[in-house]
Amino acid sequence: MSRRGSFLAAALCITLVSPAFSLARNTHWYQPHYMARVDQAANRLQFLAPHFAPSGWYAASTHFTLTNFTQNELGINMFFNESGVKSVPQGLLGLTSIDTPYTQDTVASIVYAGIQFFEIRNFNSPTPWCVYPMGKESGNGIICVPDEGTAHQVADALATLAVAYGNNLNMSFSMSLGPMTDKEQRKHPGQTGCLVREVDADGPAEKAGVLENDVVHTVNGQACTQQAFGVAFAEAISQPQGGVVRVEILRKSGPRTLDLSFPHPVIPAAQLRQQVANPAPQNAAEPTAAPAPAAPPAGVHFGIQVRPVIADDRSPLALSRAQGLVVVSVENGSLADTMGILAGDVILQVNGADVGDMQQFVQTVRGGTAKTFRVWRKGQTVDLTVPVSF
Repeated sequence: MSRRGSFLAAALCITLVSPAFSLARNTHWYQPHYMARVDQAANRLQFLAPHFAPSGWYAASTHFTLTNFTQNELGINMFFNESGVKSVPQGLLGLTSIDTPYTQDTVASIVYAGIQFFEIRNFNSPTPWCVYPMGKESGNGIICVPDEGTAHQVADALATLAVAYGNNLNMSFSMSLGPMTDKEQRKHPGQTGCLVREVDADGPAEKAGVLENDVVHTVNGQACTQQAFGVAFAEAISQPQGGVVRVEILRKSGPRTLDLSFPHPVIPAAQLRQQVANPAPQNAAEPTAAPAPAAPPAGVHFGIQVRPVIADDRSPLALSRAQGLVVVSVENGSLADTMGILAGDVILQVNGADVGDMQQFVQTVRGGTAKTFRVWRKGQTVDLTVPVSF
């Protein structure tokens, strides 16, 4: 039995090392809200990825740029160009060091088959909200973002893709249970139960009043074990309207009875897996999907793919309104790359005029008349100019 879950329900910046263990952290309970389409989930991750930032001490000296994004039935691969500064030992004994710039390619992978559930952890660090794919390879492919809302969107997208590609995810108990320690047994002589090691913020256990270091004596009238709690939990969330797990808690102040209310998870597994098994033709009408990236027609090769901003982009891209074009990808060495345009930028203006119709934008760029760009990047505007040689 995993430390947080049982049952069949499913549950910005890739961090390529685990956040420092010394950082304070809190696990927040979150039940993913599944997206209607597989392509929406993939688009959401791809368009959030340029805004990912590493967590903890690693964030201060390292920058990641998304260069490619692939997914299949095995999982997700995100390819990054990593740059920053690192200390290099100097001298014969290496007693001194010097800060040296570096650049390297890095791949972060999330394997669907290895995911059992997701945890959202809040760290006291520059990039404090991290989504952890937990399971066989816990901590593999951790995604960290600046705020809780974006972490929820990442969890939604990852859970959607994991289920679409055949994974049966677990739901969290909203607390971590373990055997009673000798200390707890001395506090409660003759009693048995499960020790509450951690309580997730905002979860059913916390809302019911469960505290860290409580001892769960009984579960629905039965002696508490992880297995007994898992059986009661599975029965509760199998109810169409959700259900209750009743626990008897032992505390220094005396025993008490608490009811933990768990929701019934709604997982459109069949619908999502059908989309993977029988993908719709590219020209099929898909009103709920984000518009497909558009490549300009023949003409000047700018090396960029864009799509219109949609309402769902406002929060992850920190936009006040849905306007402009999102940069989906930038070809390495292209004119756009030379100018400094990045995947995840939002093009707001070209030649001082607001970007509206995408077809007009395509014609302007391909026709060679585009000279200046104003883009929205990580909460601020950036002005870029086409090189004079162009």
